[in-house]
Amino acid sequence: MPSYENIRHLLRNSMGVTTCIWYKNGLFMSMLEKDNKWGPPFLLSENATCDFSALLDSSDTISACFVDYSGRLLYMNACEEKKEPTVLLESRIIGSSPYNVRLVEADGMNHVFYVVSHNRKQLLTYQPINQMNAMPEVEGIIIREGKNYAVCTDETTIHLFFVTDVQGISLLVHRKISGGKASRPVTVPFPYSPSLRLQAVAADDGPVYVLASPDDGNDVSVVFKFDPVLNKFSKGLEVFSASSGQGSDCLILVNNVPFVVRSLKASFILSRISRDMKSVIEESRIDLSGRDIPLKCKFQSTYKKDRNFKCDMTFMLFGSGLRFPFDLKMLTARKNETLPEDNEALNERIRELEGRIEFLENTIRELLRP
Repeated sequence: MPSYENIRHLLRNSMGVTTCIWYKNGLFMSMLEKDNKWGPPFLLSENATCDFSALLDSSDTISACFVDYSGRLLYMNACEEKKEPTVLLESRIIGSSPYNVRLVEADGMNHVFYVVSHNRKQLLTYQPINQMNAMPEVEGIIIREGKNYAVCTDETTIHLFFVTDVQGISLLVHRKISGGKASRPVTVPFPYSPSLRLQAVAADDGPVYVLASPDDGNDVSVVFKFDPVLNKFSKGLEVFSASSGQGSDCLILVNNVPFVVRSLKASFILSRISRDMKSVIEESRIDLSGRDIPLKCKFQSTYKKDRNFKCDMTFMLFGSGLRFPFDLKMLTARKNETLPEDNEALNERIRELEGRIEFLENTIRELLRP
């Protein structure tokens, strides 16, 4: 049951070159040309199914991982389409093909996550790619009604989120993977529909934000904050409800400030969340104009101008070219609210620097002593 069907992967490298990878009876790739029009598509694999993931790593290399018609999990670099893909998993059990494939980079390596059904259970599986003969490892069991899981990285550590069931109680689970080893799970009660889609984005200043939202807008959207230092979740904040209108949501961070965007038929609702996760600070509506159709996309970038923008999934407007449905410059220019925890962190940093200065002064006095 692929969760990422008809979702495009948009990759913008450090030179600003934008590439799109999508599925349509095979895996295709196209580049955005200088006149803001898409170049001719070329085929990456005719054996790929709609369950795939693409990755732009820190060296600007584009990779793809996908399930083929034989149920195998394959991995390839986009610039090596003439080479035979690497087989990561080949199951001989009918009906146990991997699905919900996600590809991420952490600590200089590529990693793949996927789900395998076994004995009526959805096994969330992890496998490092760059290691020879690396064996898949099961990291958790996703609740049967659960649609997917969320995975993100802070460049060195992988953060994994999924919804599971323990004695009839739904729990949102976090597991941290570092050096190929997974930490013990941290959980929080999840009193929402297990069919909500999960998204996760790691902020540069530490916390990881997790969004659970419906695909059709007929349920609540709730966002959590996970503190990787204290190893705990915040209380969930409900952002949208069914009364907000039918649509699908995405989670973005601009200057480490979380926003939740709901895409409606003729407009977008943009909600800015307070960083202490206590309230929705501001909500604005952006009307669609022209014939552009908003499409859900996975967006990754190593481009320096995108440094302050992060997302798991977002909406792009595809016409002759592509653009965001909202003004990133306007969002970037917003003044962030000052939080007490930010002041405390700043004061702690000042005290640390004062201690270093005192140490250096004492060292210099000892050196100059006759």
